[in-house]
Amino acid sequence: MQNIEQIPPELTLKLRQKELYPNLDLEKAKLSEDDNGTHLGLFHENRLITVVSLFITGKSLQFRKLATDSRYQKQGFGTQMIKYIINFAREEQLNKIWCNARESAEGFYSKLGFKATDEKFIKNGIPYLIMEMELD
Repeated sequence: MQNIEQIPPELTLKLRQKELYPNLDLEKAKLSEDDNGTHLGLFHENRLITVVSLFITGKSLQFRKLATDSRYQKQGFGTQMIKYIINFAREEQLNKIWCNARESAEGFYSKLGFKATDEKFIKNGIPYLIMEMELD
């Protein structure tokens, strides 16, 4: 059984660091904006296995640092979290969701309805592209 709930930003850090930045210190997993965001955790059998951070500006929602514990990847938990974010954005009457996606994750986001923009960049040696979804 799983549920998604709001969590304090500190609870996102271990999973962020483990899955996104395994070679960096835990401190590097922090975002300067963390205190201004909404942070979600997906719990499976009472274990935190997926985290994401949401930041709303105007009518746009950016999600950042989506991470799923490697032992639970490819089991639909990331997809479940993205669908939750889409519903959340609709409830908040936002008109766009976007993220800086690793190029290696483009297929994952495309399957969920996100479209790649022309904007690409490299950060810490990792290629990224901006993906977005317009909401009705």
